[in-house]
Amino acid sequence: MIAMHDKGLADRIELVWTRTRQHNDPILAVNPSGRVPFLMLGDGTGMEDTDLIVDYLDALAPPRKYDVPHGEGYWHFRRLEATARSILDGGSVWAREIKRPVAEQSSEIIEHERRRAVRMSDYFENEIQNEVFQGELNKPQLLLFCALDLERRIPGFDWRAKCPRLCEWFRRLEVSKAAAASLPPIGV
Repeated sequence: MIAMHDKGLADRIELVWTRTRQHNDPILAVNPSGRVPFLMLGDGTGMEDTDLIVDYLDALAPPRKYDVPHGEGYWHFRRLEATARSILDGGSVWAREIKRPVAEQSSEIIEHERRRAVRMSDYFENEIQNEVFQGELNKPQLLLFCALDLERRIPGFDWRAKCPRLCEWFRRLEVSKAAAASLPPIGV
């Protein structure tokens, strides 16, 4: 969503809010995995996975800005991208677990993901000063922003208390036009 707005493509994409965990959701007919994000193309085919969709959107509106840099910075950038994806993946597991009925929740999974989120927040508190997070919007920034934004869905995800630099970075991105426009409507 942020990349879509950042690239100025919002008027070319129709958003459909869905609940793919409901077995009768009509979107499952075209998106059988039920994973989101999912982008349906005009020819009826679809794409899932943030990386693929961001790359596709990036190619639709040149110049490209979400590519991985070449040369000396490649591995450093990819390492930060993978680590940002890790905090997002763990947060997603945590968010799904707490949505389950209380009697079915796993306290072990919840605590494991909480501890991981604390460690990862501490890690990014130090890494946030890195040039990858200070420059133009890129995939590591998108992934980290989305991971930290999971606090809206996870009441126990209190990363702000010990991470002032991360808070400052998050606030700057949060008020950007693309990030603000990406928030779902109330109740979604």
